[in-house]
Amino acid sequence: MKKKPESKKIQEDEEELSPEWKRELNRRLADLDNPVRYAVFSDIGGYGRWRLWLDVSSGNYGMSIEQATLFKREHVARAVAKACSDGRKNDLLIATITAKNGKRKVLKYGRPKG
Repeated sequence: MKKKPESKKIQEDEEELSPEWKRELNRRLADLDNPVRYAVFSDIGGYGRWRLWLDVSSGNYGMSIEQATLFKREHVARAVAKACSDGRKNDLLIATITAKNGKRKVLKYGRPKG
């Protein structure tokens, strides 16, 4: 009669997560649920009368916020705005947006520097 080899459990399944790793996982999960995003726009004419929203995938601007590319991190949106506005007189601005239930709403418009 042959003996069946004993199944070995993976060591990872038996180990307890460290408190630091648990905190990091909880932070990442909370970050996923955060509806705040950032969009790049150009304030044509000044004073918010006419805004054009940057769509990075097409390289064009749209008239509606629904056409804007949303960024999870503000520093990434700022880097894209800086790269796209090099050599231009007017800098691109950043808007803080919430994206709940598929609808976009502007929380705060960026102000030009100066």
